[in-house]
Amino acid sequence: MVAAELVALLDRRVAALQKAKPDLHEALAVQEQLIRTSLESARPPETQPFALPREHLVARVREGVPVLHAQPAYVDVQYAADLFSRLVNVLQQREDPELQAQLDALVGAATGGALEPERLFGEAFVQHQDHLVEIATQAGVDADLLATVAGQSVAPLLRAYAERLLPLIERVDDSSPDGAVWTRGYCPVCGGWPLLGELRGVELAQWLRCSACGAGWRSQRLVCPYCANDDYRSLGSLAVEGEQRFRVSVCERCKGYLKVVNAFDPPPAALLGLDDVLSMHLDVAAIERSYQRPGGNGFTIELAVPEDEWLEELA
Repeated sequence: MVAAELVALLDRRVAALQKAKPDLHEALAVQEQLIRTSLESARPPETQPFALPREHLVARVREGVPVLHAQPAYVDVQYAADLFSRLVNVLQQREDPELQAQLDALVGAATGGALEPERLFGEAFVQHQDHLVEIATQAGVDADLLATVAGQSVAPLLRAYAERLLPLIERVDDSSPDGAVWTRGYCPVCGGWPLLGELRGVELAQWLRCSACGAGWRSQRLVCPYCANDDYRSLGSLAVEGEQRFRVSVCERCKGYLKVVNAFDPPPAALLGLDDVLSMHLDVAAIERSYQRPGGNGFTIELAVPEDEWLEELA
C-alpha cells in the first residue's frame, strides 16, 4: 500500500477500535499519532539493493542467518533524523511531567551535538540495545526513551528492506532440491523476535510478525519461537477471561510467552502496533504469571561496510 492508503486504513481501524475498546482510547490515540507521523513523512525511506545470489540466500535460510546480516545495507540517516524529530514533537504534546523532563533532555542532547545521528540510527537499525544504552549514558538521556524513539525512527527503513527481501526468501521456500525453508523463531530479514503470532486462513496456520521490520513468516504452532522447545508437555496457553480474539502461548522451559491473534485480515507492517496495544492486557496477564518476552534479538546482525567506504579509509 502507498502511504495515503495506509493512512486511510489507519483512520478506519483506529475509529473501530476506539469504539469497541473505549478503555484503550488514550493508548490507541498515542499509537495512532506515532504511526501517522511515520506515514506522513515527506518522502519514503531510501533503500539500496545489494547482490544476493540464490545459492547464498539458500545457504543463509538453511543456516538460520537473517538476510540483512553482513550486507552493505544503506541506512537512510536523513530520513530517520527527520522522523526522530517529529516523533519527539508528538510525544511532547502529552501531559506527563516525567516524560516531558526526559524529552527535554533528549532534545538538548540532540541539538547540542551529544547524539551523533549516523551512530545512533545505525545502532538502532541493527537493534544493538547495549550500544544504544551506551549512547544514552554518554549523552545523559533516558536509555529506554532513546531506544524507543530511535527504533521507531528506523522502523520504516527496516520495513522497506523487508518488502524487498521477503519475496526473495519466499521464492526459495519450496520443495525443490535446491530450496530451503526458514524454521527459526526470529525474523529471516533482521533477526528480531516476533511481536505477535497470527493464526491465518481456514487451517489456522501460525505466522510470526517481526517486532522490528514487521516481516511475517510461517512457523510451527507447537514449537517455542524463543528456545525451539517442541515438547508439547511443556507448551501451553493462558486462559484470559472474556478474550476471544487473542490468546497467549507459553513455554515452561524458557518461561517465554507469545501473544497470538486470530488474523483473518493481517495488518500491514506499519499498523502492526495497533494489535500490540489492543492486546496489552495479555502482556500483563503473562508477566503476572512470571512469563516474559526475551530481550535483545534472536540473531544480532551486523552490517558490512560498503566497498567504496573501505577504499576511502585506505586512501
